[in-house]
Amino acid sequence: MLQTEFSVRANDLAENFRNSVGKLRLGPSGYTPDMTAPEGLSTGGGVQSMQHVRLLPPEPGMPTLVVGHLDQRQRTAELHTFDHVDAICRERFKQGAPFELAQYEALLGSMQEFLTACGMTVRRAGLPQKPSPGEEKFVAPAHANALLLLTAAVVLFGILAAALVWFFKK
Repeated sequence: MLQTEFSVRANDLAENFRNSVGKLRLGPSGYTPDMTAPEGLSTGGGVQSMQHVRLLPPEPGMPTLVVGHLDQRQRTAELHTFDHVDAICRERFKQGAPFELAQYEALLGSMQEFLTACGMTVRRAGLPQKPSPGEEKFVAPAHANALLLLTAAVVLFGILAAALVWFFKK
């Protein structure tokens, strides 16, 4: 079966990543660095070109940790800092990252070297942005309440008018 150019490049990149950086192990539990590859024969001309960089757990039941992503079409990559990964682990799993800062920094350096050598522009993403208190929930503008009341009044008036027409038509 024939694959598109982007799909071939993405699969080759993921395979090369596994054969180099993927041989490293992280932390006492031994997380394995990995990169996703496209599932199909095409990425839609590069439209679906996002690949994730992740840490695979050594045992079933442990979480897979997404630590970055890249876009071959844009030739860019983003790797999450230790603070970012630790914050996500605390939020989702109620405990910190299952490895030490120094170990992760060394792995991050290896991943960045690999991606840079592959022609990617790599940036590191710090702590994930939390929405400000006003953004957390939808707050209707003040005029929305007036519009709602006006709509309810029109509907009630329509029902009343229809009832009167029906009543006097008898």
